[in-house]
Amino acid sequence: MSDDTKIPARVPVCPVRGSVIYPTMVQHIDASRSISIGAIDAAMNGEKMILIVSQRDKDVDDPQGADLYDFGTVCKVLRVRRNPDGTVQMLVTAVARAEVQNYEHNGDYLEAELTAVQVQPGDAREMQALSRELREKFEAVAQNGRVSPEVVQAAHAKEDVGELADHIAFHLDFKLEDKQAILELVDAAARVRRLLTLLDTEQEVQAVQAKIRAQVKEEIDKNQREYFLREQMKVIQKELQGGEDGEEGDEAEVFRAKLAELDLRPEVRKEIDREVNRLARMHPDAAEAGVIRTYLSWVTELPWNKRSEDQLDVQKAAEVLEKDHYGLEKVKDRVLEFLAVRQLRKNRAERGELKPEDVNKGSILVFTGPPGVGKTSIAQSIASALGREYVRIALGGARDESDIRGHRRTYVGAMPGRLIQGLRSAGTKNPVILLDEVDKLGAGYQGDPSAALLEVLDPAQNQHFTDHYLGVPFDLSEVMFIATANYPEQIPPALMDRMEVIEFSSYIEQEKLEIAKRYLLPRQTEANGLKPNQIQFTDAALERLITYYTREAGVRNLEREIGTVIRKAARRIATGEVKRVRITDKELERYLGQARHMPESEGRQDMVGVSTGMFYTPVGGDILFVETSVMPGKGGLVLTGQLGDVMKESARAALSYAKMNADRFHIDREKLDNSEIHIHVPAGAIPKEGPSAGGAIATSLISALTGVPVRRDTAMTGEMTLTGRYLPIGGLKEKVLGARRAGIKHVIMPKVNEADLRDIPLHLRTSMRFHPAETLDEVLDAALVGGLRALEGAEKPAPALEETPGKRRGGRRSASA
Repeated sequence: MSDDTKIPARVPVCPVRGSVIYPTMVQHIDASRSISIGAIDAAMNGEKMILIVSQRDKDVDDPQGADLYDFGTVCKVLRVRRNPDGTVQMLVTAVARAEVQNYEHNGDYLEAELTAVQVQPGDAREMQALSRELREKFEAVAQNGRVSPEVVQAAHAKEDVGELADHIAFHLDFKLEDKQAILELVDAAARVRRLLTLLDTEQEVQAVQAKIRAQVKEEIDKNQREYFLREQMKVIQKELQGGEDGEEGDEAEVFRAKLAELDLRPEVRKEIDREVNRLARMHPDAAEAGVIRTYLSWVTELPWNKRSEDQLDVQKAAEVLEKDHYGLEKVKDRVLEFLAVRQLRKNRAERGELKPEDVNKGSILVFTGPPGVGKTSIAQSIASALGREYVRIALGGARDESDIRGHRRTYVGAMPGRLIQGLRSAGTKNPVILLDEVDKLGAGYQGDPSAALLEVLDPAQNQHFTDHYLGVPFDLSEVMFIATANYPEQIPPALMDRMEVIEFSSYIEQEKLEIAKRYLLPRQTEANGLKPNQIQFTDAALERLITYYTREAGVRNLEREIGTVIRKAARRIATGEVKRVRITDKELERYLGQARHMPESEGRQDMVGVSTGMFYTPVGGDILFVETSVMPGKGGLVLTGQLGDVMKESARAALSYAKMNADRFHIDREKLDNSEIHIHVPAGAIPKEGPSAGGAIATSLISALTGVPVRRDTAMTGEMTLTGRYLPIGGLKEKVLGARRAGIKHVIMPKVNEADLRDIPLHLRTSMRFHPAETLDEVLDAALVGGLRALEGAEKPAPALEETPGKRRGGRRSASA
């Protein structure tokens, strides 16, 4: 500060952003904010002195005292120019450092109460040494060309070390905090030392920059050399081909450009680059050129790093599943639990509590059940709920391992496996892939495709899945695999161990009715060109269509028959015969002909030697009759009705049980030894197998031997043992549904299966009576007219009389069709 310059005690404040001005400097300052323009006007109207001080945060547009540093520079305003756009430019000369004691508002600008700071010169010898060190380091930093020659010359002209330090600090690209710290150091020696530290850091940064610059230049030189050599190769190939265009070289460049856009792992990039270089060196007419060209096309079109964003919202998924499917409550619950686990894992991964690759780990779901119950459509709904692409891979009948892993490129017509093909069609690396009909896989002489699936479905291995055609690993860990099967027991055990089974049961008639009204009718009406108001099905018509024209667990044939009716109705409407069609149960025969299926109904009367069993097939449950006849003979046992080995063993066990309990049941042993027993299970053209008919066979046999009739309204299912125990069975829900359809009112079942009653609809549980049994005695007590008392000595009931056709005892209508 010059001695003849007097610093006022209060001066206007002009805040500046991102810069610091030091004493002895002359600087232009542009002002556009009202707070700065007000301060300039106040200075010009007063002593033409103003305080230039930096803001702590340059993004603040209307700074207050707390937003400004407490050290600034007092400047004398030399000239002010007002621009047409309202901004002001002033020329100032910095006079002295000043420490602000207090900031106050004075109208539209700030005013500071300050104290001028006297600079401490320091020891002369120390300052001389610091001056030399400072000049040497500044020259070293200035050699990189980022400091203009004029600034360097001006630095040489500075004799005062403090002024030199201020000059260097202003012109070098230091952070605002460092420049402000140098302004606040009133001790010249301390100021120079601080600046020397900053210069050392700057030198280190410049050294790193120089190293990076050299590496970049080397890489550029290498790329330019390769480009030059490739251009030379193009010219040579053009000459060798007699002046033709070097399309092959251009094609290699196209593949290189595509590969540059892919984020490939180093080992994958190395292998693919090798193939591109081979293509660039190869004659375009070479046989292998086409093979390489096809290979590179596959590689560049695969979604190596393209993925869709998961929409893991369990509530939304529940809405989608409920909208697309009726019933299947247990299936929906399990799918939503599966998605909820994924959502929680994703949330933990976003918080850094879980590795990203662990988000998709978990069970592989396999949907098992009869055809047409919604296994495939549930998988589509899951993909829709997640916002992922959907790919279906049909594995039924696949007998070649290459269907999964692809063919090696040495084979003619080689292609990748179905998984890689599905990923290319999906366009993302995290689709939902449905492996349809995994139970239909078969082993051939080309290998076992189910063994190839072991790696695909193992989360610990599939991130390095290698297709034989690609020859490089592809990450399948983000793919969501879902499998379907009709018969889970046909899936190889090693493959089944990697999957979690979700069972789809058959639809009951009420569910089929709702599905038909909600989904099948609107879909077929739209598909056959009709409007919803042009055709109407009554509930009775749909119920008759379900019962008498289809026999299935699902609804595929039902939709097919509905489509047939609608097409015939559409013909009538198109020809002008009618404008609207209403389909009733009585008119179905007009469109579809006579009923194709006549469901079995309960017996017309209580009969000796005829019991009612229950069975289950993939198309649903039903009842069957077991008939036993005792005739004079040599004591043999005849079994007919295409019975399997297990059912034959059940019949032999039933006969042994009857012989062991002959005295208790009052069976004549002499008659038993001199009679031929014939057991028949209609219909004879249908093969039958399974242990669950053991109770029905034993009941029919004992009834025939004792003359005690079996109740016609009672059906039974359960496996019997030689000692009379009643063992559990499967498919109880489907069997009960079939029995109810046949008019059965009492069901005898193993006591262990009581827990399965929860799966049966409530209206069926309340309209039927269930008899849990642990022993065959309990079965006979519930199945025979008169129960065990009739067997153990009570008076045998008289045989039931033949009923009048269409009626039952008590005036009840017959359930038979």
